[in-house]
Parts: sequence; structure tokens; C-alpha cells
Amino acid sequence: MAHTRDRDMITPLTVAGEPVLTLRQIDRLNGVPKGTAFRAFKRARDRLREGEDFHRFDATTHGEWIERLRAQGLVYPATVHVLVFTRAGYERLLYAHKNQQ
Repeated sequence: MAHTRDRDMITPLTVAGEPVLTLRQIDRLNGVPKGTAFRAFKRARDRLREGEDFHRFDATTHGEWIERLRAQGLVYPATVHVLVFTRAGYERLLYAHKNQQ
């Protein structure tokens, strides 16, 4: 897993050769309060495919990587497990968020 860092924290990470965004990056990109992307994820969960739309990284196996993301401000301080979203997953989250309003 590689990543790049940008001042605005919107530069995608790269996971399995694919650009992805964390929940914090998605919230920031859309100028919405903390937790908005996660709530959209919960609403859209049954329409999202793990491994295609998003990847979940467990703290027990990816703890060091998660700590680096936290130190860089790419995930929220209280984050335990990390969800990252592909472009398709991000678009599904946006759809779920817009249809909730």
C-alpha cells in the first residue's frame, strides 16, 4: 500500500494499484461534517461490494499503516479500522448521501 500526501489531504491513496479515498478525505472533499461519509456508507452498505467499491483494513493486521494514516491526518483520530473507497464506491456514497437529503 502506497500513498501520497497533499496539503489539502485530498490526494488519493493507492491500494492494490487503485486510487482510493478514506472517509475523512471524502468528508473534506465534500465540505461536510465529520461522519457524513460514514453515515452514507451505512445507508449504501447493501449496494456496495467489498473489494470493488471499498476495502476494509482491520487494525489487528494493518495497525502500523493505520497509525501512519492517522499521523498524516488522513483518517480521524478515533479511527480503529479503515475503510477506503474506489471511484465507483465514492460515487455510490454520493448517491446515498444526496438521496437522504
